[in-house]
Amino acid sequence: METKRFGNWFWKAAAAIALCAALPGCALVRSGVQRSARDLAAGLMQEDDLELAKEGMPAFLLALDAMAAAHPDDPSALAAAADAQLAYATAFGGDDAARAKRMYAKARKLSLEALSLRNREFAEALEGQDQDAFVAALSGFGAQDAGTLFTAAASWMLWIVANSDSPAALGGLPRALAMVERTHELDPGIRNGGPELFYGIYYTVLPFGAGRDLEKAREHFERSMELAGPDYLPAKVAFAEYYARYAFDQPLFEETLRAVLAAEPASKANGLANEAAKRRAASLLARTEDLF
Repeated sequence: METKRFGNWFWKAAAAIALCAALPGCALVRSGVQRSARDLAAGLMQEDDLELAKEGMPAFLLALDAMAAAHPDDPSALAAAADAQLAYATAFGGDDAARAKRMYAKARKLSLEALSLRNREFAEALEGQDQDAFVAALSGFGAQDAGTLFTAAASWMLWIVANSDSPAALGGLPRALAMVERTHELDPGIRNGGPELFYGIYYTVLPFGAGRDLEKAREHFERSMELAGPDYLPAKVAFAEYYARYAFDQPLFEETLRAVLAAEPASKANGLANEAAKRRAASLLARTEDLF
């Protein structure tokens, strides 16, 4: 019954936001729309029914897309839509790789537009080819921009991975890396230690002789898990999937994933992410013999 009530409320609220975001004369002013969107996002992240979230989240995406389209000069509206695109693609992208690729591209576009509105120097550097000018422009961002910077960097990276056979896509790697580095400088703990988690994966998957450093990777993973706290399970799954697997440490792999499956987080703030992590942990454990 509780799940059904959440679903009904979520759909109705998202529909109302979408309608008001699209109508300039709506009584729900922009700031009210944004507050409602944040409330919806917080409620969604606490939902631990993955199927319900998967069914309901598209309405939320459409609502935020409508808000961004109605207010293209509002970086907050663009950033919110970008965050939602990235969240859905990372949570459910495995079900449809082509859709995930499009969503990574959209999240990248929206977040870069938001950043460009906040920093004219960055907007100009983004249009040019000078990497040094691009890196220099990143210094114009402050701590308040760290979340959007990370969304842009993460979506750009994931889009590159999804288009790894494209030299043009790979050409964007230095810029995406520079954005992660700036985010890390501003706030290494943002998004549950997201920058640290990124570096953990990055130093794990680099080729031998071209930057792979498992010791450094483990340090970043452990720092990420420390920043995220014990109730955030995705960091632990990533630690097992990448570090333990690439280090050929099967006992660590199995121990970490079993701990994830047995975990009962005290906080419900990351219910959706944690349920997705448990599903991933179960899938990885089932493939242990193939992975080692």
